[in-house]
Amino acid sequence: MKYFVKWELFDTIAEQDMVGMKNAIAKQLEHVEKSGKLMDGGVLLGIRGGYFLLDIDKPPELLDLLGSVIWDNCHIESFPVVSFKEINEYLKKTELKKAA
Repeated sequence: MKYFVKWELFDTIAEQDMVGMKNAIAKQLEHVEKSGKLMDGGVLLGIRGGYFLLDIDKPPELLDLLGSVIWDNCHIESFPVVSFKEINEYLKKTELKKAA
């Protein structure tokens, strides 16, 4: 199942703490990349954060992928993703049921 995950550092993290935070996040990003679950990802310009498009089997996998460095220091939003192809197939199927 595909998940879109947006993360943004808390505003309360002071600039003097950013060097250590950047290093910790870089290490976690490397973990996500090596997991084989990352479909796409990057930074979101205009915020101190980024996004992942992950292919995971179960939502609890997010715990390991994001790790405590992201869980403890970032606002996180995650959403299951349905492709346009999948939603079109679903709509066609439900329209056929209505017509029958």
